[in-house]
Amino acid sequence: MKDRAGFDFETTGHGATAPVTKVDISSVVRVGSRLAAWRDALNNYYYPLDLSTPATAFSVGHLSVHDVAEIRIGVLDSDPMTVTRRPAHIGRSDDDFFMMPITGSHSLYLTQRTRECQVRPGDLAFIGTGDPYVYGQPDRTLITAVRLPAGMLRERVPWIDDMTARQCQREQPLVQMFHEFLRSITRHGAHLSGPEAKFLRHTLFDLLALALTVPAGAATEESSVRFANRQRILHFIEEHISDPDLGSALIAARLGLSPRYIQKIFAERGETVTETIRKRRVIQAQQLLRNRNLAGKSLQEISYLAGFVDPAYFSRVFRQETSMSPGEYRRLHAAGF
Repeated sequence: MKDRAGFDFETTGHGATAPVTKVDISSVVRVGSRLAAWRDALNNYYYPLDLSTPATAFSVGHLSVHDVAEIRIGVLDSDPMTVTRRPAHIGRSDDDFFMMPITGSHSLYLTQRTRECQVRPGDLAFIGTGDPYVYGQPDRTLITAVRLPAGMLRERVPWIDDMTARQCQREQPLVQMFHEFLRSITRHGAHLSGPEAKFLRHTLFDLLALALTVPAGAATEESSVRFANRQRILHFIEEHISDPDLGSALIAARLGLSPRYIQKIFAERGETVTETIRKRRVIQAQQLLRNRNLAGKSLQEISYLAGFVDPAYFSRVFRQETSMSPGEYRRLHAAGF
């Protein structure tokens, strides 16, 4: 079976086998119960979520699953649906994944952290399960849904949570290379040995990190140097995010770059160092607020741990980024424990 995204799951001459079909809701006799059956299937094979449909009736839902080296690759054929991941779902689950829907026919829509992007056939985009999100599928669509362990991506791209619900366009060569490699995994991954599967997994994550971070057109020597320096700066920010003195001056002194050059690197993408640090600190604060081991920490202590000197400024910035106060965010996530 080949889905319209081009992922071939049938038996091939190399001995790969198709995934076992897990769910077909046509077996549910009562049509009015099929949406609930589909929701339960996605909860079971992926993680907790809510489901609704813009259609007058939901009757088609077919799911096949293939697991390779901690990566879950599912083929979903379903009627129009809206998937919502809520704070209460996150509180009930310790699973930490990135979900990447790949469509071959109709566009999809992803919304997370006030960002929204369109995913066209061949594009690359994802959402994280650690924060609420909305997935919109306006038409009956066949998609490949890839569930990736979040920790392995964060090891390669520490600021990966800032990149959810952003479109990597299909025209970029590295995006095309990632899709081609993923197709190879679906055909041959199930029959690889332990060391081979581990190598395959690391290669996939390395290629995905490149597809997500290397800008289109970064081919000249000068642009490649700027890109490498930007990666160094972002890693430094990640490692020193709780330092209240973190800023262009500190980064420049530690990395041997001029503050003006650093500002130029970020300005090329319409960003500033200050904005990048502020957003990363909000992400750090969200992780701290979700940490049940830190439930006894006050909001003021959380703000200091995230690198904010002024708790009032922390609350204001947090609300701007998340549309809720730190206290509201903590209560919403605690409600699910």
